[in-house]
Amino acid sequence: MRVLKMFRSSAQDNKQEAISHLKNLLAIAKADGIVAEIEQHLMISVASRLGISIEEFNKISGNLENIEFVLPEKYDDRVEQFQDILMLMSVDNHIDEEEMETCKKIAEKFELTERDFKQLVDNYLM
Repeated sequence: MRVLKMFRSSAQDNKQEAISHLKNLLAIAKADGIVAEIEQHLMISVASRLGISIEEFNKISGNLENIEFVLPEKYDDRVEQFQDILMLMSVDNHIDEEEMETCKKIAEKFELTERDFKQLVDNYLM
C-alpha cells in the first residue's frame, strides 16, 4: 500500500511539473501578444508528449494565473524544459523583446547557470 501511495505522489508531482511547463510555454507564446498557429501546434505537441489532453491544455491556457510554478528537481529536466521554451520562441521566426524578457525570468526560476543560459540561447536562437 505504501508503494502505491508513493507512486501516486510521484505521478501527481510529475503532472504538476508538466502543467507548470505548459504554463511557461504559454507565457512565452503570449508574451508578444500574438500566439501564432505554429506556436499553438507546438505547445499541443508538447502537452501530448507530457500526457496532457487538448481539453486539459485548454483549461490550463485559460487559468494561467492560478497555476503554481514547479521547479524540476533534476537540472537536466530544467534544461530540457528550457529547450522547449527556446524552440517555441524560434518557431515563428520572430523573437520579440518581451519574449526574451520572459525567457530570462524563466531561466532565473530554473536556476540555470549563466554559461548554460548563454549556450542554450546561442544554440537555439542565434
